[in-house]
Amino acid sequence: MKYADASVLLRLVFREKGIAMPLGGNDRVISSRIVEVEMFRAVDRERLLGRLSDAQTAMKRREMRELLSAIDLAAIDDPVLERAAASFSVNVRALDAIHVATAEVLAAFSGERLEFWTHDERQSIAALSRGLEVRGV
Repeated sequence: MKYADASVLLRLVFREKGIAMPLGGNDRVISSRIVEVEMFRAVDRERLLGRLSDAQTAMKRREMRELLSAIDLAAIDDPVLERAAASFSVNVRALDAIHVATAEVLAAFSGERLEFWTHDERQSIAALSRGLEVRGV
């Protein structure tokens, strides 16, 4: 099972250079519901900064909806919020804590091997500090 944060999914949508999470095969890809907000805000930010035309924005929004429909989105429930609020051994932002906590809960619940995919250095350190197997940085 692969957990993907917004940086990983946005790299796919914007076709950015660098390590990309491989899709396909039998791997289940999952993320937190918060990734929807992060992704749509990122595209809107690019539009407002003049980096995307209205047509490009519409295309990116469609691509994001297709990508999001192909992955499983986990709820931000009480166990996730409790883990996200718990102390980390490193400095971590709120959204990063939610992603790490969601991956922790999923790994514990499923019993499957989980790869935590991120391109964010700070988030990768937070995930490593919680014992997750990190990819993408």
